[in-house]
Amino acid sequence: MDWNIETICGEVPLDYKPVDLNDSNYIFEADKNFIPINLHNFWGDSVTVNSYIECSNYVEGGFRENIYSIFDISFITIGLLGSAFILYKIIKTKILAKSLTALKVFIKNIIFQNYVVKYFLFVFFLIQNFLLFDYIRTKAVRSKPFIDEYISLASNYQFLKNLDFNAGDFIGGSYSVYLTSGPISAIGGVIGWNLTSNLIIARISNFYWILLLQLIFSIIIIKIYKSDYKFLIFMNSFILILVPWWQGSLYMIGEFASVIILLNSFIIINKFRRLSLILISISIFFGKLLNLLPALIFLVLWTFKQKSLKKIPNDLFYFSIPLFSWLALVSFKYADGGILDYLYNLYSLIVGHQSTGLNKGGSSLFTNLIDTIYLSEVSNWNIFDKIRIGLLPILFIYLLLRNINNINRIFGEITIPLAGSVLSTYIWFWIASPTKWMRYSQHFTIMILITLMYLINFNVLNQKLDQIIVFSSVGLHIENEKQLMIVFFGLCLFIVFVQSKVSVFNLSKILIILILIIDIAIPFFEKDNFANMDTILIYCKEDLSSMKCLEEYENNQ
Repeated sequence: MDWNIETICGEVPLDYKPVDLNDSNYIFEADKNFIPINLHNFWGDSVTVNSYIECSNYVEGGFRENIYSIFDISFITIGLLGSAFILYKIIKTKILAKSLTALKVFIKNIIFQNYVVKYFLFVFFLIQNFLLFDYIRTKAVRSKPFIDEYISLASNYQFLKNLDFNAGDFIGGSYSVYLTSGPISAIGGVIGWNLTSNLIIARISNFYWILLLQLIFSIIIIKIYKSDYKFLIFMNSFILILVPWWQGSLYMIGEFASVIILLNSFIIINKFRRLSLILISISIFFGKLLNLLPALIFLVLWTFKQKSLKKIPNDLFYFSIPLFSWLALVSFKYADGGILDYLYNLYSLIVGHQSTGLNKGGSSLFTNLIDTIYLSEVSNWNIFDKIRIGLLPILFIYLLLRNINNINRIFGEITIPLAGSVLSTYIWFWIASPTKWMRYSQHFTIMILITLMYLINFNVLNQKLDQIIVFSSVGLHIENEKQLMIVFFGLCLFIVFVQSKVSVFNLSKILIILILIIDIAIPFFEKDNFANMDTILIYCKEDLSSMKCLEEYENNQ
């Protein structure tokens, strides 16, 4: 039997008996257990079948549920020919050129200069953040328990309460080397927990803490490098949810806050050298120790480019302030001895950790790369995440090197150091790390996305290829409605190849914001109920570091 029959008509009924359908007098009887189906053929004929026998007969005769008829093909052909004719007339009469000129005048005189638009932007900003809040709230409610979230919240709650970095004895007690997300990771979560004792609100609060952190840096960068603020104000809210596995910001793990501080410290280092060095150190020792690798690569290359070897002792002094502050806290509180014991245990953890790749055998790099990709969680990623994390970083580094003069002209000598910093963690992630957990890719994906945002905002890119790369890189991170990628790419290509340099960036900024708003608006309008935020953990409300709280958290679904 043709497979199309069961596909369209359903499974063969148990009481089905073949009949002679060649009998011209045969009359199909309706089956009350059969759901009627509308079928069509190529010539435009339609029929409603009411039984399996009738359905199979018409399917064998060429009828289908969804089929292009001769009329559909005719309409499409006429539509394409008509569109081609209209396009030909538009080009011939120069209507397109006149329309684009009028659009440029509108953008210049209305969108970017008219004070009335400030009120429109304010309303638009409110709509954007309403949709964003609902998007964050929904994700916060649906996110399942993750032990690292509990550890981060509990340890940072104790730290901000009494400087005791402690998530409980099960993870090693005070200042345990197993507490890998530092105090800056969960400031928002701790504030939300303190005010409400509600896990969902703690998650949402932590996202907005990270957003506030990025907004503050953006304002600083706008002020010191003299740029317009509109795009960054709107885009900062989106850039965080474009990061692969962005719910890490809700889970209060260390990557988000620490990498945001690290990257922005790189951007401002030529203007605020001492402050930047302190912030880089904070991102490592009060954030995530893995930042040590990209930070050292950046600082070594930056120092070499600056030819400022005489300033190294002074730089080391400022860099060491957060380090010695952390070690001072360890010396008073560490549960397993003194500072030397802490450093030894930390070294043992790094060398022996399953994700660092320092305890591997002697296999070649290429063999290890192939093996770990198949054995790691990469094998479960979708094609989009593989492109975002595997291919786009290479294009990003290529983009930096192609535009080294323009970038350095605005931000100072940071292009080579930044490229080296991103490349170092990229190589570690793909070649050295056996587990390849997506959260660890955030040490370069967050850097890439925020840097791309700055490149767009400061109109750095002059070449059409570079503009296509940067806009495509952002568009490939659209998460909810993949069809929007096609729309975005098509419109970007049109803008890049038709518009002038100034209009390219202005129109592209507007397009990016609109597409991303649509991407989070569609889930809002499709759902029929709102997320329930009433998640109260009774034992955690009493004592966040107790075993009863841990058990209650793990059983919370």
